[in-house]
Amino acid sequence: MVLLVALLGSGAATPKMEGARLRPGSACYTIVAGDKVVGTTWQTITASTAQNKPVWDVVVHQKLAGGKFDMRDHFVLDRTTLLPIRMDSKRGIERSERGWHRIDLSYAQGRITGTQESASGSKAVDVPLTGATWDGNLWGVTFAALPLRDGASFQLPFWQYDKGFGTFTVKVVGRQDVDTPAGRVGAWLLDAGPDAAHPYRYLISRRTRQELGYSAEGGSQRLTGTCPSEAAPPS
Repeated sequence: MVLLVALLGSGAATPKMEGARLRPGSACYTIVAGDKVVGTTWQTITASTAQNKPVWDVVVHQKLAGGKFDMRDHFVLDRTTLLPIRMDSKRGIERSERGWHRIDLSYAQGRITGTQESASGSKAVDVPLTGATWDGNLWGVTFAALPLRDGASFQLPFWQYDKGFGTFTVKVVGRQDVDTPAGRVGAWLLDAGPDAAHPYRYLISRRTRQELGYSAEGGSQRLTGTCPSEAAPPS
């Protein structure tokens, strides 16, 4: 009966996530537009605890255009479901910079609460939730925690601080061997993103569930090994 209600209410059953299959570690990715390297993404996944339960502590730090774009997203996620517990984001150093922001969010007791600060001012966030909702700023790691298998497809509801509610559509469209700095890796091929008509092609390791990269109409991101020394994130 509970499953029937869920199906009727959402149009699809929420997949049983496999977040515990992820592995801690750090990775560096090169961001490419056309044939030009335009930036770098540092990503770390750390096993920790919060509210007396196991969590993944995830940091995604992107720098583009020689540091003109600098954004650091930090997520604390339930280690099994990857449902968010906390999220904060810092973009830019000086408030006068275009796109400067400071985001601080808590997911608890069926609500998202916190603050969203931009160059034009600060506003409170208080958004009620009606069910399981993932954070819309974390893509590859979230997709990697799905119960991936040949031919599978999923829909995950999300909330993102600028865009509000949406749905990630994820489809497993094949397998591929991918060359990485650590050697050749068997990967799942996923068509995934918030717009099913214009998906990103993600590569996810079948064995470790590590995000190996993605490609899209506007560019791509690929695993490249060791990053240069990371500058201090914006404060």
